[in-house]
Amino acid sequence: MFKRFIIYTCASLLMVSCYNISKPEKPKNLLSKKEMINIIIDLRLMASANGSNQIILKKEGIYSEAYVYEKYKIDSSIFALSNNYYAYHVDDYDEIYNKVKDSLEALNKFYDELLLKEEAEKKKQDSLNRIIKRDSLDLIKKKDSLKLLNVNDSIIDIILKQKKVTPKLIEPVSSTTHQSQ
Repeated sequence: MFKRFIIYTCASLLMVSCYNISKPEKPKNLLSKKEMINIIIDLRLMASANGSNQIILKKEGIYSEAYVYEKYKIDSSIFALSNNYYAYHVDDYDEIYNKVKDSLEALNKFYDELLLKEEAEKKKQDSLNRIIKRDSLDLIKKKDSLKLLNVNDSIIDIILKQKKVTPKLIEPVSSTTHQSQ
């Protein structure tokens, strides 16, 4: 029974001690909702880079949070204080994150459509390249067959010149010659 009393007392003290959370003061450099939206979008985009891209960025000396803070000419404490202030005001924070979500979804949709257009253009270009390649192969075959004909003709000419034989024409047999015999 005494153990239960201690557990209930500790739980009650814990709830009472957490209840007295003070409202954060409005920072003098509070970022506007629009600035917060833009900063959070950029932070999310930078954070969404996969592991290999993060390694490349770090090798180049680009750190995502520092880059975003520099872009908006703020420091991490201004963002942290503004974020803390808006997090306490849940309705404002919810509005900010809904706009961030909508913006990221619109951006995703835009790039998906762009990717589909690029794939369609690539398929079109590939089919044109196949037609051109097939036509050029047909042309090469025709040229090769013409060269082969020329080679055959030239071989015959060479053989005849080597033998110094001139082709003899067959004399036509006249009908009168046949009748006299």
